[in-house]
Amino acid sequence: MVHILNVAEKPSVAKALSQVFSEISNSHVQNDAGRSTYNRIFTVNNVNIPDPRQRNSQPQHMKMVMTSVAGHISGIDFKAPNNKWSACLDSDLFTAPLERTVNPLFLDLKRQLEEQAKKAEILVLWLDCDREGEAIAEEVQEICCSANRRLKPHVFRAKFSTVLQGEIRRALNNLGRLDMKQVDAVNARQEIDLRIGAAFTRFQTKRYQKKYGLPSVISYGPCQFPTLGFVVERWARIETFIPEQFFTIKFGMKDPDSPNREISFQWKRNRLFDHVCALALYRSTLQARKARVLGTDGRNQNKWRPTPLATVELQKRASKYHRLASEVTMDAAEKLYQAGYISYPRTETEIFKPEFDVRGAVEVFRNNNLWGGYARTLLDNGKFQQPRNGRNDDNAHPPIIPVKSVDPAELPDVAQRQVYELVTKHFLACCSMDAKGQQTVLSVKMGTEEFTAKGLMVTEYNWLEIYKPYERWSAGQGILPNMGTGTEFEPASLIFESGSTAPPSFMSEVELISEMDKNKIGTDATIASHIKTIQDREYVVKEGQHFKPTKLGIALVEGYNSMGYQLNKPHLRAKMERQCNQIASGNLTKTNVIADVLREMKECFIKVEGEVNKLDAAFARHFSSVVDQAVLVKRAFSECKCGRSMDLKELPVQNGNGGRAGGRSGQKVLYCDPCKESFSLPNTGKFEPAEEACPECDMQVVIQKQGDGYEGRDKKICPNCMNNRVESSVTVFKCPRCPEGLIRLKKPNFSSGYLLSCNTCNVPGNENAFSMWMPKSATKIEVCEEQYTCNCGEGGVAGIARKLKFVWKQGSVPPQMMAEQHLPMCVLCDQDLKDFMGVKVPIAPRGGGARGVGGGRGGRGR
Repeated sequence: MVHILNVAEKPSVAKALSQVFSEISNSHVQNDAGRSTYNRIFTVNNVNIPDPRQRNSQPQHMKMVMTSVAGHISGIDFKAPNNKWSACLDSDLFTAPLERTVNPLFLDLKRQLEEQAKKAEILVLWLDCDREGEAIAEEVQEICCSANRRLKPHVFRAKFSTVLQGEIRRALNNLGRLDMKQVDAVNARQEIDLRIGAAFTRFQTKRYQKKYGLPSVISYGPCQFPTLGFVVERWARIETFIPEQFFTIKFGMKDPDSPNREISFQWKRNRLFDHVCALALYRSTLQARKARVLGTDGRNQNKWRPTPLATVELQKRASKYHRLASEVTMDAAEKLYQAGYISYPRTETEIFKPEFDVRGAVEVFRNNNLWGGYARTLLDNGKFQQPRNGRNDDNAHPPIIPVKSVDPAELPDVAQRQVYELVTKHFLACCSMDAKGQQTVLSVKMGTEEFTAKGLMVTEYNWLEIYKPYERWSAGQGILPNMGTGTEFEPASLIFESGSTAPPSFMSEVELISEMDKNKIGTDATIASHIKTIQDREYVVKEGQHFKPTKLGIALVEGYNSMGYQLNKPHLRAKMERQCNQIASGNLTKTNVIADVLREMKECFIKVEGEVNKLDAAFARHFSSVVDQAVLVKRAFSECKCGRSMDLKELPVQNGNGGRAGGRSGQKVLYCDPCKESFSLPNTGKFEPAEEACPECDMQVVIQKQGDGYEGRDKKICPNCMNNRVESSVTVFKCPRCPEGLIRLKKPNFSSGYLLSCNTCNVPGNENAFSMWMPKSATKIEVCEEQYTCNCGEGGVAGIARKLKFVWKQGSVPPQMMAEQHLPMCVLCDQDLKDFMGVKVPIAPRGGGARGVGGGRGGRGR
């Protein structure tokens, strides 16, 4: 048999493809471990497919070996010594030599691919069918062909949108080659982003991080900065908004057919800002006493059905209808795709090709419990309509559609249920008729002023029936009376009102996605990650569904704008994206585009360095140093975790007039000048340094003693652990060990790890207490909002469980987990937490203490 090596972009896709190969051949899947712990090797014999090396080949038995990667295997960085921050001038990074190396975390995976390539006669690349997937495929090709040069002419690219058998068969029968123009476009963007981002990030961080004690790197990204700019620009409009008083006339008429109903009319002038003029018009209208009908206009009106669903629109609608963050939406969509429920979710296409069987896709839902009745109405009652075309077509994937019929309640993840329901309803709505209605406009005149009323009667809901509750077509005032032209009547009400203009609201996620898409900031696949980045960098905070800029975000934008370099504006990035698109289409070369963009940005960077005093002034307006506010109590009080001494300082207590309040002690803080870090101490008590260091973080422990409002026993405190402790009062799930217990997330003092424990049964001496340590690689864990829950029932847990968000220590977990940080995960059933981090629910003991997997500390994952 011919030996074919197949490589997918994710382990879950590799597993799904192996199942399809098994169905095709009716053979068993052999599942083996490889050098890479997280990338299994699946083997299926006797898969009957054509030989891609020969034209018009008849199907024959093939040995299909399937494995995977986990995103990019290699990346570019500056060659030593320029990869060190102090090795060169920041401006030198625009031209410093680069090198491409394999990520150290993927060395085992690289060896695994090399070993499998040596055995193979054909290589088929099943990476995601977008531009980024093309670049990853090229990396796989390079590794495999370096290990087996005979493979080079026999490397093929599979194009597919779902992991269903029919789609995979079509892909196997139409294998192509890598598109190197798309690879060049990705590599150009990578180099440009690295050089510009590194230069500005090093410049900003070295200048301001220590000066103002900022906690993290002050990063710059060619996409994240325009994204921040949209949020700051809206904030600036709100800050500078000056309300204006306006005046309007409200007109009402009694319905002659229904005396208890009053019909409201809109003043044709809408509103005026001149009080004297508006009042004069109102008085002249009053003097007229009666109004006269100018005419009644009735017309048919349609509410168009939506166009097919693309990635950007999916994110916008999921945010609008379900309040899902864009990264949560895309994570849920990706998992639905990998499980075979929906088609490939990263597409710009809003047009179904003529050969696409849309009616057959609706047929899939004929017997669905929820939507089967509507699907049968479309198919059997002549209601089916071919979807209308949208504007965009990436010529790579069809629009996002459901490909498997399932009751959403069967999906344990709330976000996946919501995304699947949205995708399904949207698709069925696309295949429906437009909604139809009858609109009436009644126009009247009183004195010199005209007023209009509008009414709507919906006659056929059509697509709106399936799209409930997402969309409605408001009937407004319903049917208006049929009044003849010239009819006179007295108004039921005529009121002179005043109001004030209101500022715009802070930018919503739907608006931000729309602005990014319109201005070509990122791609449909990366918009969510850019929004997440500006939150991770603490440039903006999300409150509900709206974004507010932080002081740091505002200072950066104000500083660069004061120089005249509006780096937050989208035109620079949009220009670069257009150039990369031209690389992909073959109209420009990678070398020329890189040279052109970097030349322009280096000139900008050098000018920024020369006018940095303006950026300094912007930071000074928004930040003040801790050192400037605190009063020294004792120098060299204790030792920092860096090994140098910290001073004990006291923050001033403010009175109601902004001055220092006398007779009271302020908040005590420990301050390390070399680290530019401060650590708050408890509000009461006196403090002495202890002789010991914290076993977890190596900072010298301090002792809280009686005095200054503290009357308890002496208490040892680690300033670092105390300031980084997380204790959630939110219940994650009900305790499976005791009837009244609630499991909550805690970070105990003197521990660098997080713990799920019961608030009732977790007491000394209770051998049946529930305690579940989280992986030590998690630097931060948060309990998600109420909407992110799971009802899997794993581990004997009754009812729903709140999901958690994890932030992982860089380099300590597999790339798959790094890619999923900040995304809601259920600790009871999430397969990635189980497979990659060893997380399991502790089993109730028969005669000993509660134990989990992994050994030690109640099953702490390593």
